[in-house]
Order: sequence, then structure tokens, then C-alpha cells
Amino acid sequence: MRSDIENVRQMVGLLGDEGFVDALKNAENLVGDVEETLKRVEEVEDEANEAVQEANQALHAVDARLKKVDDTISLIEAKIEAGFSLGFFFFAFSQWSEGNVVLAIALAFMGLLGASSLIRTILNMPQVRRLRDMGDYATDQIWDEDWDN
Repeated sequence: MRSDIENVRQMVGLLGDEGFVDALKNAENLVGDVEETLKRVEEVEDEANEAVQEANQALHAVDARLKKVDDTISLIEAKIEAGFSLGFFFFAFSQWSEGNVVLAIALAFMGLLGASSLIRTILNMPQVRRLRDMGDYATDQIWDEDWDN
């Protein structure tokens, strides 16, 4: 029992010690500083998250614009390919009518190459892709109805 009383006396002596009180105050100040720092870190994280979302939206807008530019370029390519194909066919007919059969065949072949490139460009155009998708959907619906009946 005497040892217990001695332990209590020593603890009371420690608690009354100014160094211990100062250490507790410093610990409380340190905890307060850590809480403020954590709040600032959370604010910075929130701001960074908002910035990332804004950048993502900007990238989607840029992608949409680039897609429109690509679609426009595809239309221009289709017009140029159509013009060259028609030109080759015209000159092939002209050479055929003048009797230059070999040159006419070569020009007609060039026209066919241009036409095949034109067909590929037209099939890859977004408007045509949408029409094909709608047609595929419609035929799928028709086939589904036929199989159901």
C-alpha cells in the first residue's frame, strides 16, 4: 500500500510539473496545427478534383470539335475523289472516242480506283454510318418480329 501511495504522489508531482503542462499544451497546439493542415490539404484536393473535371470537359469539347473537323475533311475528300473519278472517266471516254483504246482503258481503270476510294470514304462518313446503324436496327427489329411469330 505504501508503494501505491508513493506512485500516486509521484504522479501528482508529475502532473503538477510545469514541463509536463507545457508539453501537453504543445501537444494540443500540434494537434490543432495538424487539423488545420489537413483541412487545407482537403481543400487543395477538392480544387484539384474540380480542375481535373474541368480539364476533362475541355478535352471532350476538343474531341468533339476535332471529330467535326475530321467529318468536314472526309466530305472534302469525297468531293475531290468524285471530281477526279469523273474526270478520269470523261478523259477515258474522250480517248476511247478518238481511238486510243489502251489509254482509255488505263484512264477508266484510274477512274475505277478513284471510285473505289470514293465509296470507301462515303461508307466511313458519319452520316452514312448513322444511316447504316438505323438500317441495321430496323432489320434487327424485323427479324426479331419474324422469329417471334
